[in-house]
Amino acid sequence: MSLKKVFNENTYEFLRKTYLMVFIMAVLTRVLLPIALRETQLVNTLVFSVVAIFGASIILIDFFTKRVFLQPKNIIWLLIFLVVCLISSVINVNYGLLGNIRNLVWLAISFLLLYPIDEERSIEDVKKEIKFVTNILTLVWFIACLASLVMFLLQIGFYVDVYPDSFARLGFVEGRLFGIFEDPNYAAVVAVVIILFSIFNIKNSSRQSFKIFYFSNILVNFCYLVLSGSRTAEVSAIIVTFLLIYFVLMQRFKCQKMNLILKQLTFVVVSLTCSLALIFSIFFTRKMLSYLPELIGAPFQTTSVSEPRVRKHVDTTREDISNSADVSNCRFKIWKSALELFKSSPIFGTSPRNMRTYAKAEFPNGFIAQRSYAVHNAYLDVLTSTGIIGALALAIFFIKYLACIFRFLFLNLKSENYYIILLNFSVVTAVAISAFFLSEIFFVNTIGVLVFWLNIGYSCYFIEKDSAKNT
Repeated sequence: MSLKKVFNENTYEFLRKTYLMVFIMAVLTRVLLPIALRETQLVNTLVFSVVAIFGASIILIDFFTKRVFLQPKNIIWLLIFLVVCLISSVINVNYGLLGNIRNLVWLAISFLLLYPIDEERSIEDVKKEIKFVTNILTLVWFIACLASLVMFLLQIGFYVDVYPDSFARLGFVEGRLFGIFEDPNYAAVVAVVIILFSIFNIKNSSRQSFKIFYFSNILVNFCYLVLSGSRTAEVSAIIVTFLLIYFVLMQRFKCQKMNLILKQLTFVVVSLTCSLALIFSIFFTRKMLSYLPELIGAPFQTTSVSEPRVRKHVDTTREDISNSADVSNCRFKIWKSALELFKSSPIFGTSPRNMRTYAKAEFPNGFIAQRSYAVHNAYLDVLTSTGIIGALALAIFFIKYLACIFRFLFLNLKSENYYIILLNFSVVTAVAISAFFLSEIFFVNTIGVLVFWLNIGYSCYFIEKDSAKNT
């Protein structure tokens, strides 16, 4: 019996939606410390191995049945990138192989399962999927950020040994709110994404109780973003605010008769003003929140020294920045070291999972080899890991995507799907900006990877539907 008879279209979509839920739950076990600290490394590896095998199985089913993954117009560039990763892995096999195999599977899941959306699905069905994913993430992040804010108000902060040579921070320590998250930078970037989801859901919710929840969610996530001290998330939020306001004004005043140059100048000025307003609101919110623990009479604060501290306001200055002359927090040194690795293997790179091994073998005195740091820049990571060939394939993919998106946003102001495509693009932009400073989008398993590739897929799907409708 053929696979096409066993697995029909509904089976594939059921498996894909199930996988989205499983992927989210698996990633949450890693990013939420109360769960992560109760998992051994073995359990964590087994969980993600099962998730990877599940995702790869769905791709195989799709390959032998409908081949949805071949539907997106620009998928060829992602397939080329996968081939380049494979070639790079073979060339650098003496530095390691298993990690690169795992990495290829996860990349394939991002490119061939998360990104492609079946063009034959109805718009309502895809919108239901978006609502399903956004509501799960929104609810989880609301609870997690709220719990983190409680830790700030009560001035709870402490360190937990994870391995003999590493530790985790919980609560408010070192001048920033880690809360119950493993990394406040990633958590704050996701908070930006959740705020975008909530804005969209407020616009599309008819029930007043839901709107109240989404407004509350925006407030809670914004407060976490402010107290996390994540400059990466702040930059993402500021740039996304500009783009969002600009295109909303474009759509709202599409019929307004005004000189084109004057209209565009007005939109730019208003968008810049809103971005500046956000900068000031982050500063003043941080200042106001710093007085709340004292006002409510925070009973204790536990850090590495378990002595109560009483002060008029909490110091929200990040210790790792204030006590260092390096404003980049070592990123400039990491990037310089990564470029040295790239120059030594410019065509196919060091391979995605072997960069640090390669650095220790070929450049033992380099910064990456000495500190064993990740690159903290997804694009430089691609260039170093897969060389010029891999970077070029991805550059062409993203250029084509941006050309498609901007063409739509400027020329299809009357489309009924305009705002959902703008939401998708805003989410993609938020994560893409963060990837200049974090290891994101490629070679990792994060919430950012999930929302990034899903929303690229959603935006392409809606643009294709809109194009088909108008032809």
